[in-house]
Amino acid sequence: MSAPWALEVLIPTHRVVLGLLDGEVVETRAATPPATFRAYGALDGVIPGMIAWPNTVLATGPDTVVVDPGYQTQGDMLAASLKARGIETDAIATVLMTHLHSDHLSAVRQLGDVRLYVHEAELDTPHAKAQSGLLEPLDVQLLSGEGGEVLDGVRWVHTPGHSPGHVIFLFETDDGLVCVAGDTLGPDPEYFATDQLPADFPDRELHVAAFRKIRAERPRRVIPGHYGVFDVP
Repeated sequence: MSAPWALEVLIPTHRVVLGLLDGEVVETRAATPPATFRAYGALDGVIPGMIAWPNTVLATGPDTVVVDPGYQTQGDMLAASLKARGIETDAIATVLMTHLHSDHLSAVRQLGDVRLYVHEAELDTPHAKAQSGLLEPLDVQLLSGEGGEVLDGVRWVHTPGHSPGHVIFLFETDDGLVCVAGDTLGPDPEYFATDQLPADFPDRELHVAAFRKIRAERPRRVIPGHYGVFDVP
C-alpha cells in the first residue's frame, strides 16, 4: 500500500498589480489574489502590469518534494522557508512541475541540481525554451501520455489548456486525496466552483475539460496555483 504524504503550502500565492501613470509606477492590491486579479482587469487610464507568485508546495513522505518552486523574485524565500522547517536545500532531490512558466519554475536554482519531473509537451513551448538555461543542469525526467504514477503514492494527470504540457499531481494523504492543480483552475475561484469560464477565456474548452478531470479524481482538497487551498464537498 502506498505510504501517505503530508502537504503544506511552503510559500503562499501573492499577486501585485502595477500601473504606469504619468511616468510613475503605482501599485494596486486587494485583500486576496483573486480580487487583485479582478482589479487588474478594471484598471483605467494606466498602462497595466502584474507580478504573480504561485503557491509553492512542500510534500513530505517517502521523499521530500517541492512542487512548483516559484518565481525568482521570491529571493531567498524558498531556501529560508525550508530551513525554518529544518530542511536544507540539498535535502530536496525531487521537484514536480505542473508546467514551466517562469513564475512556477525560475526559483528552482535555489535547490541545486534536482531531479525535475515535467510533461514532455512543455519542452517545445516558447516559455520553456526561454528558460532552457535553468533546465540544462537538472536531471529532467519526462512524463508522457495522459497520466500515471510519478512517485509512490503520487499520480499525475495531463490537463492541457493553460499550457500544452500542464499536469496536476494527486497525493495520497491521511486526510484523503490532495490535488496540486497548478494554473489549471485559473486566477478566479468562481471558475472552478461554477464550472464556467468567460466566453473569451483562452483555450476555454480545454480548461473546462481539465476541471472535469479533477472532479473525476474526487480529491478531498485542492491546492490551486494562484489562490487559496480549498476542500471539495
